[in-house]
Amino acid sequence: MGVLTIDMRRLRGEIDAAHGMRESLMQDLVQGTTQLKQGVTVMLKGFHASNLQMARRTHADCSTFLAGVDKAVNHIRTAVASLKKDFASDRQGARRAWRGGDGARKGKSATRHGAGGRGKRA
Repeated sequence: MGVLTIDMRRLRGEIDAAHGMRESLMQDLVQGTTQLKQGVTVMLKGFHASNLQMARRTHADCSTFLAGVDKAVNHIRTAVASLKKDFASDRQGARRAWRGGDGARKGKSATRHGAGGRGKRA
């Protein structure tokens, strides 16, 4: 056998070995891709479950917060209504006191200094 024949046989053996390694590599890639797809599917299901749980918790927290806000607003409305009522009553009492109380000055002028005074205040 000649040198050319020996080199051709060696080259053919290397090509066959490389082809076998390529097939093995492709099978490994397919298997790895399948495993990655399965891992991603499991991870996405976990994300979905976590997101759903977080959304429920956030909804409950928001509902609790809004209930507190409603309660606070109602308390403020009640307090403001009470203050307005007290202020109106106080103004009415001050007006009566300014005019002379319960009508003790009915016969007199309602001005502070008589006819030359500043005039009636309401």
